[in-house]
Amino acid sequence: MSSTTKQVPKGRHRFARYGPTDHYEDAPAAGMCLSVFAVVRRPGKKKGVLLGLPKRDDKWASEWISGWKSYSEKELAETLAQWRLPSSYLKEGEHPEEALRRIMEDQLGIGDYSISKKKGPRIFSYTSPSDWYPGNNHWDLAFVYEVRTKGLKDGNLPKWWQELEFVKKKKDFLTKDYGWNDDFMRDLFGFAKSDKTNSKN
Repeated sequence: MSSTTKQVPKGRHRFARYGPTDHYEDAPAAGMCLSVFAVVRRPGKKKGVLLGLPKRDDKWASEWISGWKSYSEKELAETLAQWRLPSSYLKEGEHPEEALRRIMEDQLGIGDYSISKKKGPRIFSYTSPSDWYPGNNHWDLAFVYEVRTKGLKDGNLPKWWQELEFVKKKKDFLTKDYGWNDDFMRDLFGFAKSDKTNSKN
């Protein structure tokens, strides 16, 4: 298991144990998200990592990314123009591998897949200044699984995706907009900040 921690704030130390404040710490002032991401790869010569461009559909907010319910129209439109790994928030009490199953079977329609036991899950932890609650930090904790599959069946594009494609060339990774997940994607795949600038020249 590997882990990455970015932008850990200095200040009063608190344990991540949240609940009613008579016995627990209060929740982070700008919230926190616990998410599962699938790095879906194809075996053989074609290879590549599966990236998708989401389509406006109520199932995103009801099944995978409930935070989209609170987005403004502008924020949602920007999000729908950003590429992403297949992913979901964890449900309360859910094991990350069960969330991964929901991603693979429900979000992607892929039932034939295998999870790499040697490469994961990798865990990434970030805190970053909040746009919604200025002066406070938001915390993200991400579980990342490496998955192998034979790929999507021809014509099997679930209706909540605009596009799904296996991307294998570095330049193709670098030219895509990942929005709030940009730092995460660069840490995950080892791309430096300068790579993005260079790719546009």
